[in-house]
Amino acid sequence: MRKLPYFQILCALLLLSSLVFFWQCIAHLARRDYVAAGMLTVIGIATLWVGSELARLSLSERDS
Repeated sequence: MRKLPYFQILCALLLLSSLVFFWQCIAHLARRDYVAAGMLTVIGIATLWVGSELARLSLSERDS
């Protein structure tokens, strides 16, 4: 039975979702809503961090 790459798919989804948060951040900056843009930036950075940690986990799982 072939093993599905769950961690790789989840990592890609998290990295793409962080781009959506940054896109929304730019939209809020255009409307001069600085508090919401700051919050979206923090969420986007946290999502990138989780995605990178998950990528590291998927690489270690693939090697073993």
